[in-house]
Amino acid sequence: MRLPQILAVALVAAAPAAAQAPARGSHTATVGELATLCAVPAGDPSFAHASGLCRGFIGGFAQYHAVMTQPGTRHRPLFCVPTPPPSGEQAASAFAAWARSNPQAAGELAVDGLARWFIATYPCPAAPPARRPAAR
Repeated sequence: MRLPQILAVALVAAAPAAAQAPARGSHTATVGELATLCAVPAGDPSFAHASGLCRGFIGGFAQYHAVMTQPGTRHRPLFCVPTPPPSGEQAASAFAAWARSNPQAAGELAVDGLARWFIATYPCPAAPPARRPAAR
């Protein structure tokens, strides 16, 4: 099996495992592996596969966050993606660049690193201060 195929299998296997604490000896996708997929150049024979996995992982995470933090839920957003959002290719490239700039995160769970990247890249505007009632 080639490296991109191994990474692809690891990312697919990580989806259900990301919801649980990883057991010692088991494999879950890491920031480094996701970044490797996101950085595959367009001319590479495995680009379509790697890019699809990378963008699917990022898009799925963003959609889950959006659903969990929509108005009326009890969760506040961790990050605020602008409108219009970046393209999948832009997000993939930016995440790969973030991972290169943060090599200490390479061994973390991909979902944890992705959350940290989203939070750093798309911070939410500060909430306006609460208004105090007028003093009498």
